[in-house]
Amino acid sequence: MECRMTVVWINKRAWKHPGPIVNMSLRNAHSFATLGLSSHLFVGQGRQDDEAGQDLRGFYGLEPSPCLTVHRIPRRAVLLGNQSASISRAGVEFVERQSRQGPVALFTREASLLPQMAWISRNRRIRTFYELHDLYADLSWRPHRPRLRELREKWLERLFLPCISGLVCITREMEERYQRLFPGQATIALPLGTEPRPPADVEARRRARTLFYVGHMHGAKGVSFMEQAAVLLAGHGVRTEFWGGYEKDALRIRRAAEQKGLQSMIDAVPFRPPSELNAALAARGSLGVVMLADTYYNRHLTCPVKALDYLSHGIPALGTGIPSVREVLDDAGHYVAEGDTTAFVQAALGLLDDPQAYAEAVRRAQQRAAQITWQERARALVRFAAACG
Repeated sequence: MECRMTVVWINKRAWKHPGPIVNMSLRNAHSFATLGLSSHLFVGQGRQDDEAGQDLRGFYGLEPSPCLTVHRIPRRAVLLGNQSASISRAGVEFVERQSRQGPVALFTREASLLPQMAWISRNRRIRTFYELHDLYADLSWRPHRPRLRELREKWLERLFLPCISGLVCITREMEERYQRLFPGQATIALPLGTEPRPPADVEARRRARTLFYVGHMHGAKGVSFMEQAAVLLAGHGVRTEFWGGYEKDALRIRRAAEQKGLQSMIDAVPFRPPSELNAALAARGSLGVVMLADTYYNRHLTCPVKALDYLSHGIPALGTGIPSVREVLDDAGHYVAEGDTTAFVQAALGLLDDPQAYAEAVRRAQQRAAQITWQERARALVRFAAACG
């Protein structure tokens, strides 16, 4: 199956949607193409004047591959479905057509696709896999009364996960929970991937003394902590850049910095294309931050994409020592207790003020990045798909 398999990813968000969701699906699909497999991404059309081939390099920072096809599907309402159902239908119909020529592996994170996946899984040439990014099948861990959408997702998972080929978990702790819920189902635990970049001038990077926070701008992701730490770091000549969130979030951070006279030391940029973020990290990134709050979701169910960005550039990262962060950073991480700004600043300065310690931290980050690349993830998923026949 491995050498002839067609791989299909379906994501119902729009092409170039801000944030990591479409970006991660694209990189998943692209990783299979780099192995020489025919790989297809079905996604919402986005703006009509966008051109997928140009956007791969210009927006997403990926090299086009002859093995990768991006299918941008216009949103149209269909019978008994919402406007995004046209994307699902196009993807599923393509899978069924391709299965007449050989085996197909379908991957998605869209729960609404589970009934169709269960149906087409009856075809022995089609393998269907659900990539999990949350835990809905058991809602007992949530601190609030389940909402209607969460209950819907719960019953979709309960009813249809046993009927598909396998589950792709993004953390080991997530896999353990789903194995308990669905003991007969095939599972695999793999973090999302890295893209190791060419080695940079380590000493120039250290002297840049610029710390990056990448991601959403809400408290559980550590942004409030970093706003406090950034003020302290500025006193030691360390700049902090916040990348992510919306313009209103970036504006709030910039205004707070201006009020303290720190506008040259603290900057904030709303969600930008991955290519722009990578250019900024490559140009001046000295340290990265993964200070996730110790919530149930953060501890067990998330794979911090920001950590993968830092590793890809060989940038040492400071983070909380919760399982999800350790699973990605491993020995390359520098762990600090949640909420301890003094210890955080000391850890950052301990690296930035010591060339030898910094160079060793970069070496460990590069070593870890090489272990969890997108290509290695794709190879593992190919083996998993073959074993689920």
